[in-house]
Order: sequence, then C-alpha cells, then structure tokens
Amino acid sequence: MKFRAFIILFATVILWLICADQNLAQMPPKGERNSENRNFKSRIFLPFRKKASKEQKRRLLPKNEDLLAHARLLEQENAGIFRLLPDLGCEDNSLVLKADETCLNAVPESSFYSFREKEYVPELLSDIRLKNNHLITNGLLAQGIIVQLGDIALEKIGVHSDGIKFLKDYVPPTGSKEIQKQYHQIARGIKADRYIYHKIVPALENTTYALRVVAYKGSVYQSFRGFRFNLLEGDDRADLMLAFRVVRKEQDGSLTLVWKELERREAPRLKFEKRTSQ
Repeated sequence: MKFRAFIILFATVILWLICADQNLAQMPPKGERNSENRNFKSRIFLPFRKKASKEQKRRLLPKNEDLLAHARLLEQENAGIFRLLPDLGCEDNSLVLKADETCLNAVPESSFYSFREKEYVPELLSDIRLKNNHLITNGLLAQGIIVQLGDIALEKIGVHSDGIKFLKDYVPPTGSKEIQKQYHQIARGIKADRYIYHKIVPALENTTYALRVVAYKGSVYQSFRGFRFNLLEGDDRADLMLAFRVVRKEQDGSLTLVWKELERREAPRLKFEKRTSQ
C-alpha cells in the first residue's frame, strides 16, 4: 500500500509541475517517426541517456521456447514479445549516473517499454514499467489505464471481449484540469462490471491484461547547459489500446510479455487552461 501511495503521489506531483511550468509551450508535431529507428535507436534526446551494449541486448532476448510457442501471433505486424527487467532505481534521475555495482551491471532502460514505439525507452516516455513486482503505466503527458483480465489466451482477446468495453468507450478529455481529475480517479481505481481499471497491477505469470494509453500531443521543454529541448521530440504520440500476457516470470522478477495491438487512434492535443487570478 505504501508503494502504491508513493506512485500516485509521485505521478501527481509530476502532473502538477507540468501544468504549472511557465516554460511549457505547444508546437505542431514534426511529422511521423522513421520506422527504422527501433531498439535503442530513438531520436528522443535526454541528457546522459545510456545505451545498452551488445551483451546487454542479448540478455533481453526472449527464450527460444517462448518465440516458438507464440510464432503465429508474432507473425502479425502489430504484435510483439519482449522481456521486462525490474526497475532497480538506477535511472530515477536522467541527469545523474549511478556508479554502484548494481547499476553498473543493470541493462539501461530495460524496465521501461513503449508499445507505441515498439522499443525500450526512458521511464518518462514508457507505456509500461516493472517495479516492486507491479506493472505501472504513468508516462509523461499520457493517460494510462490497465486492467487484469485473468488467465485467458491472448489470441481470444478482441475489441469486444469482456473487460475491454470500458477501455474502448473511454473518451479522453483535452483540458489539463479534467485530465488531472481523471488521473486521480483512475489512480484510485474505477470499477466497471466485474473489473477494476487502474494504473498499477500485480505482475502475475500466465495472466492477460489490457491497456489503453492516451499519449497526448504537446511539448514539454527542459533546459540543460543552455540547450532547450522538448522531452517529447521524436516520440510517437498515439492513442493505443492493446492486450498483453505475462508468459514467463523468472526468479529475479523479470518478465516476458507477449502483446498485440487492438486499436489505434490519433492522439488528442493537450490544452492547458489559462490561470485565473485570485
């Protein structure tokens, strides 16, 4: 419970800072992201973003038996398989490099994944991350909603399956105040039918989940050594609904996830309401 409360508080503070930042500005998107920029080749700029070595990338490869077991599903264009390692706190601050033995051996960005980009990304831009044996969705300027469906074959999940209706019918607001209000509601948990929709769920083996991520269009500027950059530059902002299944859980807590896209829509643009004078 303490961990869950911390996550909610942390994400709330981040959202408040974003909404209050006088340096925020909005600008038109700069076009589609090139499809060749995959697997640790993002154009996203963040200071001190560490790249994985070839040996570290090999550590992230799924087991052959998992690839064979889901070969037919993986033939689909909008499906995939990846491993997710527990977040050890080595990348809590993008401006700080931790040099202790644990972090030196950790695989960069291996705890954070973007289904929109189909690659590992920095924590702020992730759709899903693994920490303390929980799956969390709370990316920057993104409204994530996750639900645990149970031990159901991923192949049987579609847009009309049980548990999907709430995600499909959800209409994302565009105003920052309403987004913040809904964020709190989802963080507390919303019950619809017999399911609970949340931002954090236990990571369970042989369990299928559904996720909707509304990654709003917009700009979040940050300055570093005199250079002003947009944290969302190069990120594929989209409204994505998908289902995934944890097919393997290792003793160290790492997971292997198989997933497929259910529906993709154009992302709405975030609108910041003007402050009213007191």
